[in-house]
This record gives sequence, structure tokens and C-alpha cells, in this order.
Amino acid sequence: MTHFLIGCALGGAVAACIGAPLIAPWPVRVRYLAVAQTLDPWLGLDLGMTPRLDMRAVELVSVEADLGRVELVVQDLDGDRGYRRTLAGTACAPATVAELDGWMALRTPLLMIVDQGLAHVYGPDGAVTNLSFVKESVR
Repeated sequence: MTHFLIGCALGGAVAACIGAPLIAPWPVRVRYLAVAQTLDPWLGLDLGMTPRLDMRAVELVSVEADLGRVELVVQDLDGDRGYRRTLAGTACAPATVAELDGWMALRTPLLMIVDQGLAHVYGPDGAVTNLSFVKESVR
């Protein structure tokens, strides 16, 4: 019986370590997802593998939406904060643009995933997907 209780306790601890970041507040979740792709979850060691997806914690610097096009300027939260990327895509619904403006004003951390040359920016309760890179600059 003792072995069973110890096994249940260890299983519960492992489940808590895996599930805790998923119910954490949004800023913690974004940073966890951006870092977790390259770290060993058990030891916290850098695995040295190149990830299949480029996931970054970013914040919006500016949002421009007009003439059937939306343009976002983002900067990394971790690493070089002076490095900015300009992303562009087709027009979003006015509610999405207002949501982006709110995230920019509140400096909400966002998760940017780059896959096959397209960027997808995810926020706490919405996303803007299929954005292309327009330019990259150093401030």
C-alpha cells in the first residue's frame, strides 16, 4: 500500500509540473512556451537542438490597419529589445484591430510562432495569423 501511495504522489507531482504552466497567468504561459521548446523539462538543460518552430515572446510596438491591410511592429521581450520586426497581412475585423491596440497599450506579452516563413501572433484571447515579414530593423 505504501508503494501505491508513493507512486500516486510522484504521479501527481509530475502532472502538476506539466499542467501548472497551462493554467498560469498569460505572461507566465507565454514565457514558458517560448523557452520550453529548447529546454529539457526535467533538468532545465539546454538540449542544443534546433526547434521545428521559432517561438518568441514579443510585444507590440505599433499597429496600423488601413486599405485592406494590417501591419504590426513587434519586438522581442527576451534578448535584444532593440530588434524589431514588421509583419503584414490581410485586413482583420475591427474587433481584432481594437484587441491589438489594447494589447499594445497594455504592453501584453504575445507569443509569435514562425513556421515556414509565416508569422502567427497569439494573445490571451485571440490571434492574428498568416503574417508575412516586411522588414527587420535595429532601433
